Amino acid sequence: METAISGFADLYPHDRLVFQAAFALAFACFLRSGKLIWGPNSDLATRLTVSSVEWERDHAVITLLASKTDPFWQGVKVIAPEVGGVKCPAAQLWQLTSGRPPSKPLFSLGPSGTAAFPRTTFVSTLKRAIQAVGLPAHSYAGHSFRRGATTWAARNGVPDPVIQLLGRWNSDCYRHYIDQSATERRALAASALFSVRDGPLVPDCPVWCDPGTG
Repeated sequence: METAISGFADLYPHDRLVFQAAFALAFACFLRSGKLIWGPNSDLATRLTVSSVEWERDHAVITLLASKTDPFWQGVKVIAPEVGGVKCPAAQLWQLTSGRPPSKPLFSLGPSGTAAFPRTTFVSTLKRAIQAVGLPAHSYAGHSFRRGATTWAARNGVPDPVIQLLGRWNSDCYRHYIDQSATERRALAASALFSVRDGPLVPDCPVWCDPGTG
């Protein structure tokens, strides 16, 4: 999809970077679109900014400021591994954030890079990119990256506890999430999602699809 988005000439160059980075991050970190999008009336405290991203040698650490599994609003850190290639979430984030002020929204649209990043635009561009690579777009929506990452990892033999850890699901595996260092989680994400690289990230059945209408 990254290549398809690069060909969307009607989008501003900055907007193409935004969608490429947002989609790559959503997949790598098992995220719903709601973690990334924001509207004009969104609470500033829940909006990702450039300063939400911290850089390490081989990964980026992104602090999600609000989460239903974070009742004390302490922030949840997710890891975007550096894996190389056009699918690399860390590389996409680096391109998007380089030279931008820390207080600016991480994902924002328009020629000035300050306009909102609403769910409708996220989903419509996702569907457009899906269609551009020859897949049926009507079944994909805001949860598709989280569902897709989960299924892709399972299809590649990743153990259930690792999938639960990377997806941050509530279970006894929360202990592993607490104890795992960022470096260890970076390695897990890179191995679970990007070890198979001889073809597109497309399972052989419509498991990425959202059961809703999108």
